[in-house]
Amino acid sequence: MDTLDVINAPGTVGIFGYGVTGKAVVRFCEKRSISYKVFNESGLREEQFSEEEAKKCRLIVRSPSFTLSHGWTKLAMAVGCRCVGELDLASRFWHGKIVAITGTNGKTTTTEFVVHALQTHGQKAIMGGNMGRPFIEIIDSDMNEQDTWAVIEVSSFQMDGGALFKPDYVLWTNFADDHLDIHVGMREYFNCKANLLRNVKMPNGPQRHCFVGRSVHDFCKNLQIMDVLGKYTVCSEFDLLPTKSALNIKTQQENFALVQKFWTSNDFPVGCLQEAALTFKIPPHRLQMVTKVKWCDIQTGKEKEVEFWNDSKATNFHALNAALASFNKKVILIAGGKSKGEPLEKFQRIVTGRIKALLLMGETGKILYQTMGANLIKNLEAYAFFPNDGDLEKLMAHIAEYAFIVAEDGDVVLLSPGFSSLDWFKDYADRGKFFENGVLCLNLQNK
Repeated sequence: MDTLDVINAPGTVGIFGYGVTGKAVVRFCEKRSISYKVFNESGLREEQFSEEEAKKCRLIVRSPSFTLSHGWTKLAMAVGCRCVGELDLASRFWHGKIVAITGTNGKTTTTEFVVHALQTHGQKAIMGGNMGRPFIEIIDSDMNEQDTWAVIEVSSFQMDGGALFKPDYVLWTNFADDHLDIHVGMREYFNCKANLLRNVKMPNGPQRHCFVGRSVHDFCKNLQIMDVLGKYTVCSEFDLLPTKSALNIKTQQENFALVQKFWTSNDFPVGCLQEAALTFKIPPHRLQMVTKVKWCDIQTGKEKEVEFWNDSKATNFHALNAALASFNKKVILIAGGKSKGEPLEKFQRIVTGRIKALLLMGETGKILYQTMGANLIKNLEAYAFFPNDGDLEKLMAHIAEYAFIVAEDGDVVLLSPGFSSLDWFKDYADRGKFFENGVLCLNLQNK
């Protein structure tokens, strides 16, 4: 039975989760006078799911955290409920085209840039998905028309079992270790994202509608995911990227290559893409220079100028590695946070030979401080762990000040944590803001 038939059949729609996604699904149901019940494990509107409740539901709409392996999902399927994700449901009610964008890193920036480029070209485009506005929420907007592009950022959790979400185009930026605290290994993580390639509409063949970065192809080949291997175009050319574009940095060039291929495959004017690249601003906390802090010793006349960079969005090792590769010198690195399942030994391999000082914070910071190899430590000019005393603003200001004292003229101080922010901070933006505030106060003190 089609989802549209199920949604209109007698009975209750069960909604798993009452976060951003769950609340959007509730509004969707209320607007259509659809009978629903929310099941939530904790927090507001807590309601437990049982076999008795499952038998009352004709359809279950899962929030991203309710994977196929979740006990409630298994129970619902066991009694015959149709279980779908929010993207599955939303796509059945969307009238325009869909561009799905995924990747371990870079998907939010790429999503925002595609929308910006389409709008620069005079196309109607709207953004949704993993970055905060669920797809189901834009279904009832006045943008839901045949000539509108829905550009949807998609996480691996959203595609766990996703079979009904069928985008017109897929842009997959890159792939690396991430979310291994949730997914059972790299194969499962890759396969969740690969569902996008399996589901894409392909009137002219998948290669003309699926565009991936080199790392995606390499992992697909190494993991032997044979049903999608080669059913895409690997993109590496970014010759349309203007030199003065904010995207013309190493971490963004490959992402632009995907957009360029998508753009030219639709025969859109090249000039509009280049104009969009020149006017686009990278979202906050993604490898951006905060400021240059200057200082002069009055007694000796010695001066120094230090660059401070905010890359708080780097919540995994792949992003950290990319950030370090963007500098042609050793940096003073600020790192640490909540582990996402990546082996800590890999962190040491990534930073060895590429940093001159290591300033640690967060849950993993304390572990790293106690376990880092002696050969790495002896080659560092500074090595410290900063505990959380409850005042995060003061903490980040202290770290920034310490980094500046350690730094020499021309040095780079880089906040690129390599771990999640959800141990001490509300989110990566919260972490980045505290860091920027600390740096800017430091700059004021030295004027």
